[in-house]
Amino acid sequence: MEKDISNRLRSYIERTAILYPQQLGFRSGHSVDLTLINIQEVIATAIDTNKFSAGIFQDLTNALTLSTTKFYFKNECSWH
Repeated sequence: MEKDISNRLRSYIERTAILYPQQLGFRSGHSVDLTLINIQEVIATAIDTNKFSAGIFQDLTNALTLSTTKFYFKNECSWH
């Protein structure tokens, strides 16, 4: 059942083109590797044209840990 829902959602996203064209996650035939290649090309182009390049990266691995979720729901319930 999960696979069916995933396939339908992916089909809907592709059919309606609601994602930003550079959004490579959640799209079939695209991967994080393509994102890294794009970043490498941007940096190389900047170096070749004597321009600056900078990157800001954020690790969201633990963005919704159990403690964060508990904090959110505790505060959400107290707001109402």
